[in-house]
Amino acid sequence: MSKKLSVKKDAKPSVSVVPKNTFSVAKERQGTCSICNDINLTLVNLSKKCTHEAACCIPCHSQTISNGITGKGIHRFECPMPTCKVEFEPSEYYHLLDTRLTDLVDKLLLNKYLESNEEFRWCKSTKGCGAGQLVENYRDLLGYYTCHACNQQLCFRHAIEWHKGYTCDEFDQERAQNPDLASDATVLAFTKQCPNQTCRTPIMKFEGCDVMTCCRYGTHACGDEKGKCDHGGQNYCGQRFCWKCLGKIDVDKKNGSYVRHCNQNCEYATLNH
Repeated sequence: MSKKLSVKKDAKPSVSVVPKNTFSVAKERQGTCSICNDINLTLVNLSKKCTHEAACCIPCHSQTISNGITGKGIHRFECPMPTCKVEFEPSEYYHLLDTRLTDLVDKLLLNKYLESNEEFRWCKSTKGCGAGQLVENYRDLLGYYTCHACNQQLCFRHAIEWHKGYTCDEFDQERAQNPDLASDATVLAFTKQCPNQTCRTPIMKFEGCDVMTCCRYGTHACGDEKGKCDHGGQNYCGQRFCWKCLGKIDVDKKNGSYVRHCNQNCEYATLNH
């Protein structure tokens, strides 16, 4: 039996992943912000690893990081200077965030920690679920386990819906000999249908964040001011959605922020408004 470990909104590590009471910057000076172009501002470097002159103001750092957390559900941020590839540690930007956002980052870090456990799996149902669980007896499985949230049978080895009629070894052998089956397995692993019921276009994802757009570029952030995809044509509708659970992601017309409608079991459910 697999151990039920639903990663829900209230799931938190018992101790905060990083301290929240630290407020320090590596370097600062007065000048013009390279992002907002306002003059006579206090410019800062958040990381000691940044060797260049401080070039961004605190509000711009804060807005960029906050938008990344609430919009894309990410916690890894690089220095915004084009020539600098330093990645900030959470402890270096926590002081820019309010309690809600630091709690969200704690949750995202917890999810990444769970993913490092070889027994942990996210549900890969093509219908959208997003729940996670520990499969403690995975070495003794016949190959599949059942998602505790949606009851979908899933293959532990291949991280797709269960390939009925084949054991895992048979599936690997057949896939090596049958290009069509190999293609089908790729579709199962990397393709989901757009959640817009009037569209349902298959969208493929190989990389990028889990905020998807129903357009020919997938993770491309469509820039049409009217909120419609300008790259799709008749086969795409431009709907944004969460790759994990297929929950729709709308755009607030007033401030351009994302409004998520993630499944309650989804790892990004805490980002729902």
